[in-house]
Amino acid sequence: MENLILEMTNLLTNKKLVYENVESDRDYSGGGWYNDVKFCLTLYDDKSFEAKKETFTSVTGGGLSLPRESREVKYGYWNIQYEFPNLYLVLKYQNGEQEFLETKSLGTGLQRVGNKTWNRYRLE
Repeated sequence: MENLILEMTNLLTNKKLVYENVESDRDYSGGGWYNDVKFCLTLYDDKSFEAKKETFTSVTGGGLSLPRESREVKYGYWNIQYEFPNLYLVLKYQNGEQEFLETKSLGTGLQRVGNKTWNRYRLE
């Protein structure tokens, strides 16, 4: 059990996890919408993290376009916990909130976090 925790901790230390979801739709009248959400979770070796969420949304119709952008950044500390049979990435935010996200390496550059597949990059 402790070996699994240590292996996952070593794998995720000094890594950036990135997940992006893009959706769009158009109708026959020429209207439509576009939504792009990008999450970036940077895990540092001192067990601190930075979580960024960037969103761009645009709705069009009747010759008008309504774009909207937002950006949210949160900070805190992370660790790995084991609860049979899974490993969890635990995020403890500065505001006291916590998240327990099941995590698993899916091979080179890919990480399962929660129910989504994220890209995993080494920090330079």
